[in-house]
Amino acid sequence: MPTKIISTLAYLTQTADSMPAGSLVQFDKAFLVRIGIQWFNIILLTAVLIFVLYKPVKKFMTNRIERIKNEIDSARQTNEKAKDLKAEYEKLIADIGEEREKILSQARRVAVERSDQILFAAQEEAKHLLQKAEDEIKLEREKVADDIKMQIIELSSLMASRFVEVSIDKQTQDKYIDEALEKWGEETWQV
Repeated sequence: MPTKIISTLAYLTQTADSMPAGSLVQFDKAFLVRIGIQWFNIILLTAVLIFVLYKPVKKFMTNRIERIKNEIDSARQTNEKAKDLKAEYEKLIADIGEEREKILSQARRVAVERSDQILFAAQEEAKHLLQKAEDEIKLEREKVADDIKMQIIELSSLMASRFVEVSIDKQTQDKYIDEALEKWGEETWQV
């Protein structure tokens, strides 16, 4: 490579000597030396920068590539965990649905049992109240019958006192008593 540069410089020098004097760019020896020095500086600077910066930049890029790979791997692992969690949560949701149905069916069964118990208790209470009412009616009938008997007795004694006052004979008196008793007995005992 340095030989190419030297041969190029030699060619430019020969060309510069053959150019007319009033041209815009004059390739004289001073110009060519300056261009050569600038090229030498560029090459030297490039070599130094490559030597000084190449390893740190390469290390930086390698670290960056590794960090990106690690982040990608971490993202994949996180994605896999998320898929596993999603599947697990979907299973839990399905299980919750089944559990909800079990709880609802059990609650319905308990409600039916409880309503049956309440209905049975209400029927028993109704039977008890009906029996109590029948007993009260029976007692009331007996009381009314006793009251009627007492009224009959009072009526009989009142009639007897009137019969005594009127002095009806015994046969007429018996006839009136029998009629009153028959009439009262038929009406009062039909209650």
